[in-house]
This record gives sequence, structure tokens and C-alpha cells, in this order.
Amino acid sequence: MGRSAKVWVCTGGLPAIVLGRAQRNLPTDPVLPLRRRSGGGGAVLTGPWLLRAAVRLPPGHVLAGRGPVAAARWFGQVHQAWLQAQGITDTRLCDGPTVGHWACFAGRGPGEVMVGDRKMVGITQTWRQRAVLLAAGTLVSTPPWHLLCAALRRPREEAGTLASVTVSAAACLGHDVDAGAWADALRHRLERALLNAEECVPPG
Repeated sequence: MGRSAKVWVCTGGLPAIVLGRAQRNLPTDPVLPLRRRSGGGGAVLTGPWLLRAAVRLPPGHVLAGRGPVAAARWFGQVHQAWLQAQGITDTRLCDGPTVGHWACFAGRGPGEVMVGDRKMVGITQTWRQRAVLLAAGTLVSTPPWHLLCAALRRPREEAGTLASVTVSAAACLGHDVDAGAWADALRHRLERALLNAEECVPPG
């Protein structure tokens, strides 16, 4: 991978909650493991329903030089093309201002992938001098939103709200998704997209 850009894609795992770096006022006795990521945004319920991807860009990489909004859009466009290749064609990129929420998938940010008004792919970023990390989660099946609400002591009715503003790949297609095969396809697409981005820039 040119210029040391790195790609990770993973599926599965036991349920856990990954918190944005700024989230506070959390329960002292959570019913699920709590982890904290370096990026911002709201809480994410990880598990077999979420396919996760990350790209690490070294200092000086062309995508890092374009800034956070452009990098998020690039990341979202790669995910959008990948989903379309899997048969989910009615997608669009979120292009409005960032809208925060305690739960990541109820918020909105540039580059995130929507089906209609419902979110399928969430994106978070970490920008540091030594590297830029772009991370995304795709709902391949419907999460048990009540677990997230219970773990963070949110009202039970908020689980219904989360279900109404999100949609999974399996729900769109009407059948289960082979998460392993989808992960391989996303990894290959991200690797190709990184190479193409680098090849568009003449040698310095």
C-alpha cells in the first residue's frame, strides 16, 4: 500500500459499546463492556450486526491534505460504491452540517451513507500529526437497540427512535448478508481506492 496507508476491516465480535472521546456521565455498572475510541461522535453498539472498517493515513498523504470533510466524503463514497455493488443502489451521502446525538447512528455527518432518510454507515475521524484515522461502521443486520439504551440508562422508547432512523443491509435486501464476503469486498475496494488517490498526484 503506497505511502504506508493501512486498511482494516472486521466483522462479528461480542456485543460492546464504543463511546466517542467526549462522552461523559456514563453508568458505573454497565451491562455491556464500555470502550472509548479516539474519534468523536456518539455511542456505537458493536457486535455481529456491525461491519467495521478503518483507514490509517500517514502524514503527507494526499487524502489527509484535503481536510476532514473531503476525507469523510471520500470514505463515504467508497462505502457507497461498495454497497451499490452488493445490490443496495438507493443510497446517498449525507452532505449537510454535522448533527450530534448520544447514539452515533442517530447523528448525521458529512460522508455518512443514507438510504432515504435512514442511516446505514456511520463515520468518525481522528486527526493527529502522526496519522489520520478514518473509521466507519456499516449496519449489515438490525442491532438490538434496546441493549444500547439499557446499557447507557436511556429511556426504553429511544430504542424505537433508533430503529426508525437507521436501516440495515439485510433489511434493504430482504435476506441475510454474508458479512465475511462483504468485508473482503470492502477491503479490496478501499485498497484500490487508496492506490487510485495516490496515483492521481504526481511524484513530488
